[in-house]
Amino acid sequence: MLGSFTILEWLLLAVALQQGLFALAWLAVSHYLAAARRSAQAWALFCSIGAVSLVLLALRGHVPDALGYTAADVALIASSLAAWRASALFFDVANRGKEQAALLLLVAAAALALGTDPARENLRIALLFIPVGWVALRAVQGVHRPMVGEFGTTLTWSLHVPALLSGLFLLAVGIAAPFMVGWHGLDPPPHSPARILLVLGLLAMASCLSLIYAGMLIARLVRRLRDLALKDTLTGLFNRRAAQELLEREWKSYRQKDLPFCVLMIDIDHFKHINDAYGHAVGDKVLAGLAARLREGTRPSDHAARMGGEEFLIFLPQTEIASAQAAAERLRQHVAAWTLEPEHLSVTVSIGVAQAAAEDEAFDDLLIRADRALYAAKAAGRNRVYLAATIEAEVTSLATA
Repeated sequence: MLGSFTILEWLLLAVALQQGLFALAWLAVSHYLAAARRSAQAWALFCSIGAVSLVLLALRGHVPDALGYTAADVALIASSLAAWRASALFFDVANRGKEQAALLLLVAAAALALGTDPARENLRIALLFIPVGWVALRAVQGVHRPMVGEFGTTLTWSLHVPALLSGLFLLAVGIAAPFMVGWHGLDPPPHSPARILLVLGLLAMASCLSLIYAGMLIARLVRRLRDLALKDTLTGLFNRRAAQELLEREWKSYRQKDLPFCVLMIDIDHFKHINDAYGHAVGDKVLAGLAARLREGTRPSDHAARMGGEEFLIFLPQTEIASAQAAAERLRQHVAAWTLEPEHLSVTVSIGVAQAAAEDEAFDDLLIRADRALYAAKAAGRNRVYLAATIEAEVTSLATA
C-alpha cells in the first residue's frame, strides 16, 4: 500500500509525524515543568489529535471512508478545541468546557449524518470550516486581554490579527459552501501544486503555532526567574538587592538632573511580640498584608521594597520633603486603620523620611539618614512619622548650645 501513496499523501504523513513529535515534546514539558503542566498537556493533545487527523486524511482511499472522511474531520475539530483549551489554560481564563463539548458532539453527530456521499461534499466543507473558524475567533477573544497585559499590545495584535482573519475567512467559506452550486469543495487534483502548497502551508502553520507557544512559555519563565531574583517571595515587593539597584539608578538620575528624591523607611511596631504571641504564620500574614497596603497607598511611579525582616523601604522619585512627609502620614494612617482578621490584630508602623541632599556622597548616606529618622520615631513612642531633617536640626542645635 505504501508504494501507491502520492506525494501529497507523503507530505500529510510528514506533517503528522512532525505533530506527533511536537506532542511528545510537550508531554515532556508537562512532566518537568509544573508551572505549565495543564496547558502543555492540552497543547500535546492538540498536536496528537491533529496528527491522527492528518494520518486519516493521508489514508483516504486506503481505509474505509468513515475513517478517511468522517473521523478525520471530527479529529480536526477536536484538535482545534484542544488548542483553544491550551490557550485558555496558559492565560488562566475560562476554557468554556461545556461550549466545547457541545460543539464537538454537534459536529460528530452532523458528520455521521452526512456520511461520505460525494454529493454532500459542500455540506462537509461547511461542517468543517464553520466550527474551526468559530473556535479561532473564540480563542482569540478569550485570551486577548490577558495576553495584552502580559506580552504587550504590539505582539498580541501581530499574532491575533492573522488568527482573526483566518477565522473570518473559514466562517465565510463555510457559510457560502452549501450555496455554491457546481463547486465540489477544496479538492483539486491530488498532484496539483495547489494541494501541495496547501499541505506545506499546513506544515508551516503547525510549526509556527508550537514555536509561538514555546516562545511565550520561555518569556514567562524568564520573567518569573527575574521576579524570583528581584522580588521577595512572601510580599511580592522588591527585595533588598533590587531595592539597592533601583536606588542607585535613582541616585544617578538625581545627581545628573538635580531632581528631588525621597525615601521612606518603614518598620512594623512590636513585630517580635506579634510573632511570639500569635506565631510566625500570623507574622507572615502581617507582612503580606502590610505589603498590600503599601501598594494601595503609593503612586504608580513609587516603588516599595522589603529590606528584610519587618523593615520596608519606599522610593518617592521627584518628590520634595513636604510631599514625602504627607505621603508617609497617609500610609501610617492607612495601616493603622487596618485590622488583621480573624485574629482581630491591629498593626501600626513607624516611618522615617529623608530627602537626597547635596552632602550625601553616596546613596548609602541617604539610607542611613532615613534609618536614623525611623529609630527616632520608634524611640518617641512608635506609630508616627519622623523626618531626617528634624533629627539633624536637633543634633545641630545641641552641638551649638
